Amino acid sequence: MALFKRCIGALAMAFVLAGCLSIDRETELAIANLRSGNYESAIAWSEDLANSSVYSKRLGEVEAGRANMIAGNNQAASAWFRKAIDEAIDRSEAQPKIKIGDVGNTLLASTVTDDRMRDYELAPYELNLALEYAIISEEACSRRDEALVDCRLAAYVQDSLAETYGADIVKESENISTNAAADGVYREQTAGLDEAIAATRNSWENPLLWWLTGVVFEADGDRDSAEQSYKRAAAIMPGNKVFAEDAAMVAKRRSPAKGKAKLVVICGEGFVSRRYSFKAPIPVYTGFGVHIPMYRDETYRPRMVAVSLDGAAPTYAESALNVQSLAYRDLKEHLPGIITRNVTRAVTAATAQAAVNASGNNYARIAVFAANAVAAAIREADTRSWATLPMGEQIWRSDAIQPGTHRIDVTSGYGGVPASATVTLAPGETKIVYLNTKD
Repeated sequence: MALFKRCIGALAMAFVLAGCLSIDRETELAIANLRSGNYESAIAWSEDLANSSVYSKRLGEVEAGRANMIAGNNQAASAWFRKAIDEAIDRSEAQPKIKIGDVGNTLLASTVTDDRMRDYELAPYELNLALEYAIISEEACSRRDEALVDCRLAAYVQDSLAETYGADIVKESENISTNAAADGVYREQTAGLDEAIAATRNSWENPLLWWLTGVVFEADGDRDSAEQSYKRAAAIMPGNKVFAEDAAMVAKRRSPAKGKAKLVVICGEGFVSRRYSFKAPIPVYTGFGVHIPMYRDETYRPRMVAVSLDGAAPTYAESALNVQSLAYRDLKEHLPGIITRNVTRAVTAATAQAAVNASGNNYARIAVFAANAVAAAIREADTRSWATLPMGEQIWRSDAIQPGTHRIDVTSGYGGVPASATVTLAPGETKIVYLNTKD
């Protein structure tokens, strides 16, 4: 009887704990604070995640960088992105080694109790965005040398990801079919991601990052490196007119125009889709399900982003990056490992319950039932991802701006919340301004 009471008490505590899980709610509140301009609260949330979290430290670092960046604290943003990048890339060897974990990551499938109790590693698209924002923040702080270092690191990282991470994805997609239960869940749940995924060709290339490195290289006078970066951006997204023009013209023109300044405006749209915990049934094992992260937002389609300088008639930016598509691709690439781990746990639980049921030992049967119920009650999918990213990014640039102080106004979509900034340009200067609309 004492064992029975302890098991029932454990079960009750499990439901209490399940009701106290507030990580998602805290993140949603932080995003709401960013939308409303309550930057201090959002920064406090992100920095607490970076400093106090056991498993989400690296996620907290990029969230802190992004929150500070949106607030205009570029020096703090640069420091946080520098920390996140340094922890994600091991430079102690002859060649830097990127620490992103393997794609499937099915190790300890039956013994890891909850996917949230795993150290968070930045996904390839998140590492590339950390590099992009580090460069922007360094430029905003007039630290061109540091920006150039990260530009060269960004080129190395994207090339390395294509060689190693891309090969791992192909290998993992072949392994999922060896588990009938996992394969069934995987195919059913990833079908809804395909429309959004179609907007990009893989999860580790960031055309805007390639183009941005070209802008910085060109501003530093390194036209050869700039030309290569522009060409890479244009190859990934051939429909972007700015990418195509810069790839074609870098070898023929001086930037900025003589006696003028060059202004680059990068516009982020809103905030990226959030992952949610979904319980999917296992076709082969009746009565059992697995908790997996999923998306439920509609497919993002870039809006018309208008940029106006000093109140003049607006011109339109060019879509340069679909962050939602990259995030959806990343989830699809990791679902085989997530599903396999959870199916293994479910099968282990089913096998243990069947064994004690057959033994006739009622105390053991109740104990195993309670243990399984506790695990089921507190388990949720690992929905962690970089939540303060924009849904997408667009670019606008002119290399014939009159030197002086100018006001930039950006409006996204229909009736969206505008963003604005004031910039002072010197003759021959190239300046990069980042604005995030909040609609």
